[in-house]
Amino acid sequence: MGHYPLSNLTIAAILAIGTLILSFLAPIDQPKKDSNDTLSLALPIKPDTSASADSINAWPENNAEAGASPPEDTLNHARTTYVILQDDNLSNVFAKLNFQARDLQEILQADGSSALRRIAPGNQLELIKNQSGQTHILKYEVDPLNTLVATRLTKGFVIETIKKQLDIVTAHRAASISAKLPSLYKAGKKAGLSDNLIMELANLFQWDISFALDLRQGDKFSLVYQEHYIDGVKIADGKILAAAFSNSGKKHTALLYKNDKGDATYFSENGESLQKAFIRDPVHFSYVSSSFNLRRLHPIHKKVRPHRGTDYAARKGTPVVAAGDGKVHEASSNEASGNFIIINHGEQYVTKYLHLSGFARGIRAGKSVKQGQEIGYVGSTGWATGPHLHYEFLVSGVHRNPKTVGLPNAKPIPSAELQAFRLQTSPYLEQLAVLSREVDKGTLAAGSKTGK
Repeated sequence: MGHYPLSNLTIAAILAIGTLILSFLAPIDQPKKDSNDTLSLALPIKPDTSASADSINAWPENNAEAGASPPEDTLNHARTTYVILQDDNLSNVFAKLNFQARDLQEILQADGSSALRRIAPGNQLELIKNQSGQTHILKYEVDPLNTLVATRLTKGFVIETIKKQLDIVTAHRAASISAKLPSLYKAGKKAGLSDNLIMELANLFQWDISFALDLRQGDKFSLVYQEHYIDGVKIADGKILAAAFSNSGKKHTALLYKNDKGDATYFSENGESLQKAFIRDPVHFSYVSSSFNLRRLHPIHKKVRPHRGTDYAARKGTPVVAAGDGKVHEASSNEASGNFIIINHGEQYVTKYLHLSGFARGIRAGKSVKQGQEIGYVGSTGWATGPHLHYEFLVSGVHRNPKTVGLPNAKPIPSAELQAFRLQTSPYLEQLAVLSREVDKGTLAAGSKTGK
């Protein structure tokens, strides 16, 4: 190994020390900062997802108790709307829509959930998921006025019912029976009445007018009734407040009167009850194909045989109702009468209903029935040439003409309430009178509506 002179080593050491000192003293170069750049001094911060479920679930309970719902901007808007089908229940709906069954169990355990155990076809269901995929809000339309809302909180679900405002308005309609509109149903539809309102109108006068036998051209009717609206949209018809029917020149009036006890009943203009012990026609929207006639030629046997009842021709399946309160004596079948029902109405009166296609549910011997109750359906069983109801009316065992037999009345308004009755119903009588005059003058066409 060679040897360096001592002087050379000394010089090298001095140079090294000097370089080291200069490196410490030199300024540090700073990176140039662009106005659009951010200098990162640490690792990127991960998004905080820990609050995605818990913070939503922690919506203050005092707000929930006040009927408040959490702000929807906290949700990821995974929203599903569904219309309930005939055989649906919430369990299969949740499975079908891929919502968790355990969420449904929590909802059903909450107070106020009973309406969800009997969901109805046609009603709407809305479900919203939170960011964790849990059911956060369930909305169920119980009916047009009420919506049930289940909202997830920290300790389960809270349920509230949101009620919409129902607006009730008064409407007026009038029409006439004509050659083009020969029936109550056709005239009523032309006037813009719903099927339910036409049926209600027929029911009001069913004790005095046979709509199968008595209608004539020039007969007219008018009514004042209620319509129900939600958010400006009509959802249903309400009650008939007053109605008038002019039949063969005789005026019949029905006025709704509500007494101090809250009982609402229809009476005539003089305070007489419209209801009688029996209705004239046990089947609506039909026509009489054969009247009561003790010398009628039988259409099948071609012999003169007494026709001890009235035949109402109607479509097969048309409902047949009990003419009065009573008890079913027999609901059976034989070769001549087909399916038939016999009802006893006390000791004096009996009604019979023949050629039925079938009986209503629960109708059997010994069953009590109410006036107007559905008991069977028009058919052509037994000796019948087509679908019709053969109806018989017996008084003390003797067949009487159902059209002309006298019918006992129900009780009138008590004399002590007559003044209250007149005060309550007089505005409606005035409206009916105006409608009648306008129909007579031709200024109110069939189907027009005078106002709300």
